[in-house]
Amino acid sequence: MRETAEANTSRLMDSPPEPKALYPEPSLDAVEGLAIIRGTTFFAATRRGNLTPPSAPQVGLFCDDTRFLSYLELRVNGQEPVVLSSTTMGADTARVELTVRGGSMSGENLDLPINTIYVHREQLLDRNRLYDILDIQNFHDAAVTLNIELLFAADFMDIFQVRGLLRGKSGRYFSPMIRESCARLQYEGLDERIRATELCFAPPPKVLEEQRALWELRLPPHASNQLTTTIAMSVCAKTENLRATDQQRETLEVARRHSAERYTEWVENCTRMRSDNQIFDAMIETSAADFYALRMPKERGTAVAAGVPWFAALFGRDSLLSSYESLLLDPDLARGTLRVLAAYQGQVKNDERDEDPGKILHERRSGEMTATHEVAFGRSYGSVDATPLFLILAQAYFRWTGDHAFLHELKKPLTAATNWILQYGDLDGDGLVEYCRRNPKGLFNQGWKDSGDANRHSDGRIAQPPVALVEVQGYAVRALAGISGILHLLGEHQLAARAKDRADELQGLIERLFWLEDRGYYAMALDRDKCPLRVNGSNPGHLLFSSAISTQRASQVAERLLGKGLFSGWGIRTLSCEENYFNPMSYHCGSVWPHDTAIIGYGMARYGLHREATIVFQALYDAALYFREYRLPELFCGIERQLRSEPVHYPVSCSPQAWAAGAPFLLLTGLLGLQPNADQGELSIVNPHLPPFLRTLRIEKLRIGSSRVTLDFKRDGQRTHCNVVDVQGKEVRISIVIPSVNGQR
Repeated sequence: MRETAEANTSRLMDSPPEPKALYPEPSLDAVEGLAIIRGTTFFAATRRGNLTPPSAPQVGLFCDDTRFLSYLELRVNGQEPVVLSSTTMGADTARVELTVRGGSMSGENLDLPINTIYVHREQLLDRNRLYDILDIQNFHDAAVTLNIELLFAADFMDIFQVRGLLRGKSGRYFSPMIRESCARLQYEGLDERIRATELCFAPPPKVLEEQRALWELRLPPHASNQLTTTIAMSVCAKTENLRATDQQRETLEVARRHSAERYTEWVENCTRMRSDNQIFDAMIETSAADFYALRMPKERGTAVAAGVPWFAALFGRDSLLSSYESLLLDPDLARGTLRVLAAYQGQVKNDERDEDPGKILHERRSGEMTATHEVAFGRSYGSVDATPLFLILAQAYFRWTGDHAFLHELKKPLTAATNWILQYGDLDGDGLVEYCRRNPKGLFNQGWKDSGDANRHSDGRIAQPPVALVEVQGYAVRALAGISGILHLLGEHQLAARAKDRADELQGLIERLFWLEDRGYYAMALDRDKCPLRVNGSNPGHLLFSSAISTQRASQVAERLLGKGLFSGWGIRTLSCEENYFNPMSYHCGSVWPHDTAIIGYGMARYGLHREATIVFQALYDAALYFREYRLPELFCGIERQLRSEPVHYPVSCSPQAWAAGAPFLLLTGLLGLQPNADQGELSIVNPHLPPFLRTLRIEKLRIGSSRVTLDFKRDGQRTHCNVVDVQGKEVRISIVIPSVNGQR
């Protein structure tokens, strides 16, 4: 059954076509996600490899903030196949093993026994297309006839609409066009751009309709066959002619080869880690693969995207923190992120975008609702912490690489970012760095806890801006103190002195304005009236990351963070369970975020609080055991850990997510005491500690400047020893400092 393209060309629809309900929808309870990604293109599916229920918010084939496919369902003989196993292989490939349910077969006097038809489904994401390959094998002693159906539809929704933002309007939907073995789905947006999804089937199906392809497959005993669907996405301006998608530009075999070659090349350039714990090694491998997948090519370089499904885009804060976490793995991620964000750095004062000269971008979106200004995130500068984090990452990158050329390339962005903290960050002249949105459509809260209810007083009142977050003051202290030395290297001596003075001033203000003597802890923030938020949250833990407080205060903070209220047993809660508005299922008021916990654990290690840092690492490692491929998610619920319990999943958590993927690398960096100074050709390893779940760890090809270092760590009771195995390239002076039992080195 085929229609001509001409018969479909002029047919318009007011809304996306409703997928035909040929069969009952699967239960939402059965949905468990698979996700594969290449930068801003990703495929988020159920564990069957389907996009079901149709137009559900957690599934889709997305590219540049648009869902190009909202429904994809495989049926065999009118039924869903049974899942045997499903997993992702690397960054861009998913594999699902299926079997066909038994029962009588249409038109044949034969009952099909269960577990005799095997279906291997492979889905490969390659730039702007997805390959969906079915290898079907008959292990029955008799010939079988199978009806293989693929149901499909596209709603072309903007990512913000998929997330639940009510829109009330849309562009024009064209009826699907059928041409030979291809079906084209097309939409003309309110931004006057045409988006199209083309599905091409090989071999050609017996029946091809607007939302359905059907093959009648005759398989002799022990025979097999392969069906391939190629799904391509394209966008063009309304004034341009939408050309037919070149489905043959790259064959499946070539795509597979290129995918493997790209990944192998990247892995060869990264630090490798091998331990005596195979589960930990698998966790590290998953995290590294996630960073590979989340790399996002831009004109000026390759940055790190935040996460799937909601944040497959450039985010200043997320990209910077993730790149910092992964310096141990690959410093090139940091260089790319810095270069891209420097290209988007604020140039003028623009209230619509919350932009100031020197301010670092918060979010860059490219969908239809961004183009029509229905959301304020096309190019938004609505974050108070991205600018100091930009300076912190630049300093850390230089310590790992000694890259003077890149430092000079960044001279103007670094000076502009420093000036933003000094001139624009303080909104009311009290010396603190604050936020207050200037666009009503922008984010009300502009720290990393950016949900609307994240910053509240103990009685539940929302803190009114301008708000000074305690962790942002710490970031600014570290940023300004560290950039001072770099500015001297760049010849900006006057600005360097101002930065150092301001860092010292801010450090004093943190103690004077945020410390709550009666709680023995720091306030989460100050509101517009300079009233402290007298609640215990995870925010003050970031002061350890920033080295912004004294050793005595650090010990007090660490004790509070690992106390009953904040430590769940799986990680550190964003808000103590002892607070009135604590909710373990909230986004920022009681949940556990692995990156937040890891940043705190890393800070503990920096202060020499290794026992505390080890507790944190053990908790996250234990939590990872309960997630697919040992992948830490964006967040999970802050429910107390009990005997024989497991971490409670957060329903719409991103996975993979960059700064969650970076958590184990950051904790390793801190606990192993790795302190590079590549500019001086030095690597210090200060009081290394392996966590209890590791006895040995080898780190191979660790990049220090232009050299590669291989190190062996071995835990013996409470002590960890380090041995230098190999140094390749320019000589690196490696000092290993391990205190003796009596405290002497």
